[in-house]
Amino acid sequence: MRARLLAALAVLLAAVAFTATPAQASPARAGLTATGADLCAQVGYNAGFRGNPLVTAVAVAMAESRCNPSAYAYNGASGDCPSGSTDRGLWQINNCYHPTVSDTCAYDPQCNANAAYSISGAGSSWTQWTTYRTGDYLTWWSTAQAAVNRLSGGGGPAVTGTILASPYLNVRAGPGTAYGSAGHANYGDTVTISCYTYGEYVSGGYWPSSTWDRITDPNTGATGYAADTWINTTNDVKTMVGPC
Repeated sequence: MRARLLAALAVLLAAVAFTATPAQASPARAGLTATGADLCAQVGYNAGFRGNPLVTAVAVAMAESRCNPSAYAYNGASGDCPSGSTDRGLWQINNCYHPTVSDTCAYDPQCNANAAYSISGAGSSWTQWTTYRTGDYLTWWSTAQAAVNRLSGGGGPAVTGTILASPYLNVRAGPGTAYGSAGHANYGDTVTISCYTYGEYVSGGYWPSSTWDRITDPNTGATGYAADTWINTTNDVKTMVGPC
């Protein structure tokens, strides 16, 4: 994770992250005994992530570090970081762009999760993480969802929709046609919808809008974003699932 916050915002976020009262841990996960995706789900929940943002957080961490709290990656010198920099811990918090996050914190699972919670705006924006922008995190979506479901108080079942595009609907790595392909969903397939977001406006389909749903098609194995205008649900998707 390499992008930089403005200095003033970094200071503000650090203050929120490390002075606010920590979220209460799920009773079934009070001790840090888990590993891998289960560890990220546990500390992510403790940090404050809930629902679909928690699944996203775990998927990003799996893509970044495989949820290894000791993981690090050295980056060579750049204009912003002439001495180079290091991505650290579960969510690979960069020491140049986020200097308020010490090494002690970065390599501690819970402190790293708390920092990720603040930097991501409580899970509302993951664009600072490369694996989110490229869509690599979607490879770990099912792993992340399973880990979250194992938490007491984790995510519930996703709603379903039916694909209306014929012969198929492209599934993208992000909410727009400029993003890479993540597969396709065939006409008539029943897909699970985990959350929605806003992206490119789509004028075709049945209810043109800029709403994109994050879906999984169990028939084709595709997981990613698809234009909501081509997906039939019993109600407005925004009343059925939360934002991504």
